[in-house]
Amino acid sequence: MPGRKKGDGLGKFGGRKPGTPNKITAEVRELLSKFVESRWDDFMSNYDAIDSPKDKCYIMVSLLPFIAPKLQNVEYKGDTPSKTLADELDEISGEKTRK
Repeated sequence: MPGRKKGDGLGKFGGRKPGTPNKITAEVRELLSKFVESRWDDFMSNYDAIDSPKDKCYIMVSLLPFIAPKLQNVEYKGDTPSKTLADELDEISGEKTRK
């Protein structure tokens, strides 16, 4: 049978290459960016008209994910390595400089 078969180990069939941006996504982002820029003054005047500090804070917190990425939690597991960096370097170099 001519042609390739799924799962032949030669990679994916056609499509975008890895790392190539999606054209539609880029166009939509550009349109949204222009839309927001053109209405920024309206947004700010409406924001300034809000009397409730709670509502203003809610708006700010809601917009933060769009300008600053969320950070992942870092968890310390308490494992201490049996070798220090100095010990590993000594081992690699074949020398024992410390006791």
